[in-house]
Amino acid sequence: MQFWALIVDSFRESRDRKIFWVMLGLSVLIAAAMSCISFEQGRVNFLFGAKVFETDYFTGVTGIKTDVIAALVVDGIMDTALGGMGVLLSIIATASFFPTFLERGAIDVVLSKPMPRWKLFLGRYFGGMVFIGVQATIFVALTFLVVGLRWGVWLPGYLLAIPLVVLLFSYLYCVSALVAVVTRSTVAAVLLTMLAWMAFTGVQTVDDLFTMYPEWQKQKLVYEGVHAARWMVPKTQDITYHAKKWSRAANASIFVHADNDDDREMVDRATKVEAARLAMNPIAIIGSSLLFEAVIVLLTMWKFARKDY
Repeated sequence: MQFWALIVDSFRESRDRKIFWVMLGLSVLIAAAMSCISFEQGRVNFLFGAKVFETDYFTGVTGIKTDVIAALVVDGIMDTALGGMGVLLSIIATASFFPTFLERGAIDVVLSKPMPRWKLFLGRYFGGMVFIGVQATIFVALTFLVVGLRWGVWLPGYLLAIPLVVLLFSYLYCVSALVAVVTRSTVAAVLLTMLAWMAFTGVQTVDDLFTMYPEWQKQKLVYEGVHAARWMVPKTQDITYHAKKWSRAANASIFVHADNDDDREMVDRATKVEAARLAMNPIAIIGSSLLFEAVIVLLTMWKFARKDY
C-alpha cells in the first residue's frame, strides 16, 4: 500500500508541473491539426477542403490504401511526435524527479518511512513511468480516433504504440535515474541522458550502414564489434518498426521519389535496411533492451541504498 502511495504521489507531483500541461496541450494541438486533413481517392484535403492536392498515394481499386495511411501515422506522427519530440519532452519533464526527491529535507522525510530503500526508489521510478504512460495514452487515443473518425481508417495495431512509447522512454529513463542518483543534478540528468540516446542511436545507425553497404562487412572486426554493440544497448530506433509491423504499415520508401539511378539505388538500399529491421524478432529486440535497463536499474538501486544522505 505504501509502495503504491509513493507511485501516486510521484505522479501527482508531476501533474502539478507546467510541463505536464504543455505536453497535454501539444497532444490536443496535434490531434486538432490532423482533424483538418482528410483523404479521398486520388487527393488530400487540407483545412477542411480549403486546399486540395492530387496524389497517386491514395488511389486504387479499393480507394484509400490502409497501409499508406498507417505509414503516415507511424512514420510521421509516432516517430516524430512520440519517438522524437515526445521522448525529448519526457526526458526533460522527468529529469528532476530524483534530484528533487533527494533534496535535503525531502529525502529525510522519505527515509524516515518504514520502507526499504529499494522500494522507495522503485516507487519513484515507476511514478515517472506512469507520468509518461498517461501522456502516451492521451496522445495515441486522440490520434487513433482522428484517424478512424476523420480519415475513415481504423488501425487497432496503432494502439500498441502506447506500451511501445513507454518502453522507449524506460530505456532512457533508467540512465536519467542513475545520473540523478549519483549527481543530484537535473541538468546532468538531461544532458547525459541525451548523450546516451545519441550513442544508442549511433550504434544502430552504423550497423544499418553495414546492412546498406554489404561490401563494408569485409572489415570483419569492425562489423562484428558494431553488431555486438547493437545488441548490448537499448534498441531505441526499433520501436517505430515494431509499431509499423503491428499497424501493418507500408514501407516509408513509398514517400520518396527517385528521379535518377543514384536516387533509386539509395531508396533500394534504405528499403533493404527497413525490411531487415521488420524481419527481426521483436521478443529478442525488446528482451535485450530490457536486460540493459534491468542492469542499470539494479545498479542505481544499489547506489541509492548505499548512499549517505
